[in-house]
Amino acid sequence: MDGDRLTLTQTLTALQNYLMKDGSISSEHQYFYKEFRNVLNEDEHTEFDVTRVRMLLEKTHKIMDNVTDEDFQGMVQAVLTQYSSDNDDALNERIRKMAAEDAARQKLSAEERARRAEEARLKAEEEARLAEEERIRREAREAEKERLAEEERVREEARLAEEARVAEEARAEAERQAELDRLAEEARLEEVARQAAEEVRREAEARRAAEEAARREEEERLAEERRAAEEARLAEEARRKAEEDAMANEKAAYWDAQAGQGETASGGADASDGGSNMVWILLGAVVVVGGAAAAFLLL
Repeated sequence: MDGDRLTLTQTLTALQNYLMKDGSISSEHQYFYKEFRNVLNEDEHTEFDVTRVRMLLEKTHKIMDNVTDEDFQGMVQAVLTQYSSDNDDALNERIRKMAAEDAARQKLSAEERARRAEEARLKAEEEARLAEEERIRREAREAEKERLAEEERVREEARLAEEARVAEEARAEAERQAELDRLAEEARLEEVARQAAEEVRREAEARRAAEEAARREEEERLAEERRAAEEARLAEEARRKAEEDAMANEKAAYWDAQAGQGETASGGADASDGGSNMVWILLGAVVVVGGAAAAFLLL
């Protein structure tokens, strides 16, 4: 067996000793031990270094996740302790090798150490210079970025101010146009109202004129009717008077005729003249009545 490796049996024995430290083994530990043994059997190696043993233990822990992390660390420590106990010689050999390497390094000359120190100093200075240049470039980039951002901010503010100005002008123009439209509408409505009032006034005047004309026409008609009625009344009175006069004349003639029987021819001639007068009176009455009737029919 190599000094830095453990066999399968050694690995399982170390794990079993840890699991049985209390004299018994729990079901969880028993399942973990069986699964770890299966993982070791499936591995192609027959001897395992500490790195591989730890990897296989972690693989088993992922499968058997019911084992706590604290318990798992105890298992790992038990196996690695076994590994350390079986490899003390190997560890001492490594210490000897490290001491020899330190001695070899101490044999380096002072000039070499000084050269290396100077190279390290120059490298550090170069790195510091490059870092400073990078800082300056970075600050310049940041300053340029800030300058561009400020220019963009100023341009954006100017653009927004211009948009606000244009919007304000548009709003003012819209208000002015709205006021003009309002005034125009008021003027139009006033004109419409004026025309309507004028039309109403003209219609009222025309209606009053028509009413006045109708009134005058009615008054004229009534006056004419009254005049015609008066003429008819007068004609009727004249007719009745003529009739009365005619009747009176007839009566007078009759009585004259009765009184004058047996008188001379001259007395007969006088009676004949009285009859002629009676005829003319009757003809005048007829003419008056006919004129009044004609005037009534014309109305």
